[in-house]
Amino acid sequence: MKAALFLAAIALAYTPLFAQPDTIIQNYHRASAPKATETHVQLTLRVLDLNNRGVPALELWLANEKQDKIWYGKTDDAGTAVFLLPRGQQFTVSAADEPAFESFRTVDAKFVQSRLAIGYSPKTYTEEVRNDTLFQRVAESQMPTRSRVLLWLTVVGFEGQPHEGELLYFNMQKSGQVFVAETDATGRAILMLPKGDSIVMSTRFEPEITRFFLPDDDRAGKLRLRYTTIGTKAILAREAERARQAAIRDSLYRLDRLRDSLAAERALAGEEDFLHMLSFGADPERVKERIASRAAKEKVLLEADEHYFEKAGQEVEAALYRKRAEWSNKVIVTDITGSMYPYMDQVLLWHALALVPGEQNRYIFFNDGDSTPESEKKPGAAGGIYITEEMNMDRLLETMNKAMAGGSGADSPENDLEALLEGVRLMGEIDELILIADNYSDVRDIELLNRLHAPVRIVLAGADYGVNEDYLEIAYSTGGSIHTLEEDIYELSHLADGEVVRIGAYRYRVNRGKFVQLTE
Repeated sequence: MKAALFLAAIALAYTPLFAQPDTIIQNYHRASAPKATETHVQLTLRVLDLNNRGVPALELWLANEKQDKIWYGKTDDAGTAVFLLPRGQQFTVSAADEPAFESFRTVDAKFVQSRLAIGYSPKTYTEEVRNDTLFQRVAESQMPTRSRVLLWLTVVGFEGQPHEGELLYFNMQKSGQVFVAETDATGRAILMLPKGDSIVMSTRFEPEITRFFLPDDDRAGKLRLRYTTIGTKAILAREAERARQAAIRDSLYRLDRLRDSLAAERALAGEEDFLHMLSFGADPERVKERIASRAAKEKVLLEADEHYFEKAGQEVEAALYRKRAEWSNKVIVTDITGSMYPYMDQVLLWHALALVPGEQNRYIFFNDGDSTPESEKKPGAAGGIYITEEMNMDRLLETMNKAMAGGSGADSPENDLEALLEGVRLMGEIDELILIADNYSDVRDIELLNRLHAPVRIVLAGADYGVNEDYLEIAYSTGGSIHTLEEDIYELSHLADGEVVRIGAYRYRVNRGKFVQLTE
């Protein structure tokens, strides 16, 4: 869910000084204007705003490049100024806040009086440049100009409620500058965007929401954009809630491990947390015996009740058991960071159960970079990926133990896509690609999704509080599916933009290829 704007080319104000020797001051009006001569035309220039009202007290500079001179005047209360100008010459009209907004040629004849009306929109906005980013304050009374397009932006939620304080970025493709808009309490923001550039609109969590081009012509243009989103505040709140729930879960797990570390005999005598037993130095053969013993009990329980895994809350085994006939050959990609340690027993037990005759599994475990510092992790190259293609418990335990020892994934986001792309490399023609993922962790390298061209079957661990939208996006984009403790959701890739799907107690809307959890 995320969230990820525009144009630049700021024209410098054209303000010639009276003291310049090439400036001719002609502050004439109708009552005091000199008559036309053989060499000069009397031009009455009226400046109109976009409502066809005269613009009063506007300073004007008329530049003649051929003579390298400037004629200065100021409009009266009716928006009119009179100039005595060389005949048959080209002139460019500038105001202090808008250079070169009009041009004209004087009549090439003797003793001529002429009239000309030109359009002008005053600048009522301020602009501050910080590095390559531009921040504006634009009044609601602002009108478009010949060099700028007036943008009215509205940002609302999916129920139509306005989003205050939403930041949108408008990236200018030619100049590289960025204009920033921040919405007010009504969800609106106003910008003045330069013409003659292609523009990309983005938010913090959603890049390239839309693209458009503003042609560089004489028309005074207005543009209205409406953007519907869950909002940055809600996205951040949901990330914080996932982190909070994960912290509660992980702290309870760590407390349990601490208690076991004070009484290792308890852990070694139990039938759970098999990798933890290995870390205390248990004989691998004894660990394998414990796994086999537990698997035998589970077989008995399954014979008595085929929904045993769902009732016991064992998400991984529940999904693998329900789909055992369809997923007999698969590459299983598993998050083995610290938060997933409680689920590793289920991976081992599924392998030991051997419920599918001729089942062929290859395993990939990823730990998000082998304790690599966060600042050094690059998308697609974080590392910490461990593979075994051998179908035996010895190698499976060895590979999992190495992956866990290599790193625990101290930060929440994980390198799921990097591991999935490695899984595609191992796939045969009839294999399924399975991802066993921590629903509380976001996907660090979601930007690599466009490289993944195989359906991903995502088995979620910890989906009690809804499905992480990153995993919905992966399933949607690849034509894959989502599998929770009790549900198998296949229709995601068939959803049209704007459609809503219910998963468990929560609803999700497709929004430009991504998913947004809706509030009830």
